[in-house]
Amino acid sequence: MYNTFFGLKEKPFKLVPNPAYLFLSKSHEEALAHLTYAVSQGDGFVEITGEVGTGKTTLCRSFLENLDASVVAAYIFNPKLDAVQLLKAINDEFGIDSTPQTVKELIDVLNEFLMRCKGEGKKVLLLVDEAQNLGKDVLEQLRLLSNLETTRDKLLQIILVGQPELAEMLASHELRQLGQRITLSCRLSALTLTETEEYVLHRIAVAALRPGLKFDQAAIRRIYRYAAGVPRLINIVADRALLIAYGLNSHVITEEIVKTAIGELVGADRRGRLSWMRPRRMLPAAIGLACCCLAVYALAVLLGAGGRDSRPDVAAATVLTSPGDVAVAGHAADGSSPSAVFRDFLASVPFSSSRREAFLSTLAVWDHGLPVRDELDAVADDQTFFRLAGEQNGFMLRRETDLDCLRALGLPAILEMRAPGGGRSIYLTVAGMGPGVFTLRGGEREIEVGEAGFRSRLAGTAHIPPEKF
Repeated sequence: MYNTFFGLKEKPFKLVPNPAYLFLSKSHEEALAHLTYAVSQGDGFVEITGEVGTGKTTLCRSFLENLDASVVAAYIFNPKLDAVQLLKAINDEFGIDSTPQTVKELIDVLNEFLMRCKGEGKKVLLLVDEAQNLGKDVLEQLRLLSNLETTRDKLLQIILVGQPELAEMLASHELRQLGQRITLSCRLSALTLTETEEYVLHRIAVAALRPGLKFDQAAIRRIYRYAAGVPRLINIVADRALLIAYGLNSHVITEEIVKTAIGELVGADRRGRLSWMRPRRMLPAAIGLACCCLAVYALAVLLGAGGRDSRPDVAAATVLTSPGDVAVAGHAADGSSPSAVFRDFLASVPFSSSRREAFLSTLAVWDHGLPVRDELDAVADDQTFFRLAGEQNGFMLRRETDLDCLRALGLPAILEMRAPGGGRSIYLTVAGMGPGVFTLRGGEREIEVGEAGFRSRLAGTAHIPPEKF
């Protein structure tokens, strides 16, 4: 969604093992050298291990893509198979008959293929990714495959790639025969701070159509501390940081943006996290609004809690016969149960568009027709959506949990509500408030609901626009 803004041909931090984005750190370069050497020497077994997210699969695919025509390779990436299923998968990858149902028949077909390749001067390679998921009986079957040989050469080279648990399995007493056949072993390690910066710059350079996007040094250090040099985690936080920077119209990724991205990822309380981004002219108004909350509430109580002030008209609610009653579009409910009417109303609001509709509807009460970029609809996290939607228009949405303070302020607000049947929350606009009743707006429809029913469906905090912007 942000590619055009940053001058990118594609997202640079996608979580896919694209060989074009392979970054050769010291340990990755060493592992690739081991693989290349193993193929040239015809060694039987090679073991490559690394923690989750260190780039094993990307390394494997880059290695396979760069093999020349003299090497025939099979790549197994879903090794949760029994011995027969694994042999069938291997034969499928080599394009040979996999219909036999017994181990012997499948091995006979494979051996015939290997001998044919040997006669043509070709080497045959089998690479098994996520090999830590192989059962010990299947690993033993792979050992037996390595017995397919002539008096001078191995007919099949096998590369096992997996998490550190693979090394523990191969070192076990039960698999000592296989462990002794590992001729080359290498472990991928996490990136250093310097390598983390080089990694980020490398991926941007691969994806960039033009220069301009920049991560400052403090942002890189913050990413490194969060990700501990693990490429997958670097990708996750960097991608989120780009999304936030896009919402702020910034081509420079700063430490504060990265901190916000990390906060979004870990689900921490981020109230006021980006207050440094507010225009300074808004600080006095924001401070004044917070300080006067209790004073306004006290005044409202003294005046009967029902008076209206000079703020814009928020469509005063009609007082119903008793708290909990419901009316739709300003009219009293029919004979249906009030809770059922409210439930049906909530069910009619599509959650996919409720965020946008609630944001625009809340601002419309103030006669402010501000835009919301279509790209923000793809933001998965609701809090991030509202933060970016406000910030792109130069203000911050204030979050409040106290309904009494919300009533005293008399401001329109966006509220998170629990949808019937559970699932994802929906968002409604509080368009009016009266004694014991709230007027809620969802898209083009309105409903009046008593306070008891209103509170029963509340799922989160309110998002309140500044009084002046």
